[in-house]
Amino acid sequence: MTAEQPSANLSMEENAFPQSGSGASTQLKGLELANHLFGPLLSPVTATEAQWSAYTENRQRTSSVYRNVLGRPSRLISKAVQVIEQDMGLENGTLRKCVSILARDVSMDDDDPRDADNLVRIYSPSTPKYIDVHIKYHCRPRYYEIEWFYSLGYKIHNRIRSSTTGSASAAKDYVLDGCPSTWHTRNGWQPLCWGYFDDADGNYGERWRRVEQGALELWDDGVLDVFEVLFGPIDKPPVDDEAATLAYRRKLVLSVRFLFAAVGIDYRVACTDDEEDERPDDYMLEGISDKWVARGIRKACGFQLKNDPEEEKRGQEEREEEARGEA
Repeated sequence: MTAEQPSANLSMEENAFPQSGSGASTQLKGLELANHLFGPLLSPVTATEAQWSAYTENRQRTSSVYRNVLGRPSRLISKAVQVIEQDMGLENGTLRKCVSILARDVSMDDDDPRDADNLVRIYSPSTPKYIDVHIKYHCRPRYYEIEWFYSLGYKIHNRIRSSTTGSASAAKDYVLDGCPSTWHTRNGWQPLCWGYFDDADGNYGERWRRVEQGALELWDDGVLDVFEVLFGPIDKPPVDDEAATLAYRRKLVLSVRFLFAAVGIDYRVACTDDEEDERPDDYMLEGISDKWVARGIRKACGFQLKNDPEEEKRGQEEREEEARGEA
């Protein structure tokens, strides 16, 4: 088991940028100070000096205790976020320096996670805001069955106060009681997706079946909220502009994939009929062959591929066959 505690050492980000009370930064305020310490920011939005100052102070406080993933290339999180950087055409490290690991507790089963309880913070590179992302995950094969459950959720922080604590204990206000579908539904947390194998009605032992329960709990307004917090406003292009529409779809999908990547999950989601969805190699997010997570992300981003309706139908049929023990 690997459990990470706050680091007493400065993060790579703090080593790379001067502190607010030193040298050239002493005369800078607001957005100029944020850009000096953490930039170059990506098309930063207009906000008050107080908002950018609170963002800067909060991010510095977090970075002084919890390391970001920029200097940790071997981590699943670092690798997954680097893929997002590449797919967005961003300079190396642009997003990884925005991700701080507040808590990480992982047990491996060979090369795959058996248990994971990860909490990360994504500081926006464009707005004075941040998003906390948390996953609780368990997957363990037994003699006859597979123990599997997880929930992935996020919490948007639109208003940052300079006095706000950056501690992991303060951020852990999700409630891990009951069914995984409820774990990220209180105190401002929102579920992104969840799943588990249902063991009700004696579903265990030699007659165990893959009775999958799960959902992607994301809708169009939620996708826009995530994108605009991370990267600023976005305008929907005219419906007759195919190239602009595809670019718009890719941007929305990448913003959602960034939330997955922040906890170490690299799920590649197709945006055209010529592309294919690629599940992560390590975390199991779907209990059967149906790739409903990728399809749900597309639907939340406002589009479907040609085969999505048929794949959804096949997935439902597979789910029913498994429940009857016919698969």
